[in-house]
Amino acid sequence: MQQLCPVGPDYFEDQDRDYAANAGVELINALRKLGVDLEGIEISPPCGRCSPLEYVLDLGPVRPADALRMAARINDCTDELQRLRTAGTAAVPPKVRIERKARSHHSTP
Repeated sequence: MQQLCPVGPDYFEDQDRDYAANAGVELINALRKLGVDLEGIEISPPCGRCSPLEYVLDLGPVRPADALRMAARINDCTDELQRLRTAGTAAVPPKVRIERKARSHHSTP
């Protein structure tokens, strides 16, 4: 008879699922900073239909009207970021290049 060792709670850990969960948390938090909330996001295990090798994040059912609101919010944020970048580069004076004159090895100080 084969002797089997006892297991602990870590026996049920799934590093691939944990990785997907952490990625989902990062995505949700980034979108929430933009004022966008995905309420139906889920983690799906590997399957032959979508990804046979890894977990996937299902973004959930998004109605067209919700998609338009989310897109408008994201576009507003990216437009503002672009405006700030453009204003920021206009406020920075151009770099002045100072050229040093080459010293002649034959000249005296």
